[in-house]
Amino acid sequence: MMTTTWGKFYGVGVGPGDPRLLTLQAVDVLQAVDLVAIPKSKMERESVAWDIAKVHCPANVRLLELEMPMTADQQVLAKAWQDGAEMLLKELKQGKSIAFITLGDPSLYSTYSYLLNLLEEKLPSDLITTIPGITAMAAAAAKINLPLATGDEPLLVLPSTEDVGQYLDFPNLVLMKVSRRLPEILNLLKERDRKAVLLTRLGQFGEEIRWEPKPEDFQTDKVDYLSLLLVKKNLLGREKGERN
Repeated sequence: MMTTTWGKFYGVGVGPGDPRLLTLQAVDVLQAVDLVAIPKSKMERESVAWDIAKVHCPANVRLLELEMPMTADQQVLAKAWQDGAEMLLKELKQGKSIAFITLGDPSLYSTYSYLLNLLEEKLPSDLITTIPGITAMAAAAAKINLPLATGDEPLLVLPSTEDVGQYLDFPNLVLMKVSRRLPEILNLLKERDRKAVLLTRLGQFGEEIRWEPKPEDFQTDKVDYLSLLLVKKNLLGREKGERN
C-alpha cells in the first residue's frame, strides 16, 4: 500500500520592502524550498513580495503564482482561496516543499491566514511552519525614530474601515490600508486636532514620508496602496528633527 509523503509548507514574511529586513530563518527557507508561491492581485501585475524575496532565492527556483483578487466579494475571495489551496496541495502531495511569501508578517492582515485555514484541514501541523516578518508599522516607527508605544500606553492597529472615527482618540494608533479613504480619514484627524505621519512604500523605490498630511493634497491623486498612518499624541516637534 502506497502512502503519500507530503512536502512541507512555509508561510514566509518578507517584511515591508527592504530585502535586508528578512529574517535569517526566512532566507534559509527561501534558499532550500522547491517552490516559491507568490500571491498576486492580478496575474499580469508584478509582485512586490517577489521583488523583495528574489535576491535571496536560487536563480532556478520554481515559481507558483496564485491569483488573490482585491475585492470585497466574499464568494470571489472564497473561490480564490480554495483554488489556491488546491494548487498548493497538489504540489505538496508530490513531496514538494513550498514557501508562500507575503509582505510584512504572515499573521497580520495576510492572505496567508485564509490559505492556512484550508491547508490545516489536509496537512499535519508539523508540516506547516509560519515564519514571522517585520511589519510595516515596525519599519515605519524605526524609519522616523518614533516608538509605537511606551510604558503602559495602549497601541491600536486598525484597517481603515468605516468606523475608524470612533478610535481616533487612542494615544497610539496605526491605520493600515488607508489608500481608498485617506482624505476622509485626514479630515477626521483634522477635526480632532490629531497629528499623523503618512509613510508610503517603506524600503522600496518611491519611498515617501509626509508629516501632518493634509486632506486637500489627496482629493484627486490616490496614495499608493502600500501606505499607512501613524497617529501619535506626541508628534509635535518630531518633524523638524526628522528633516535635520
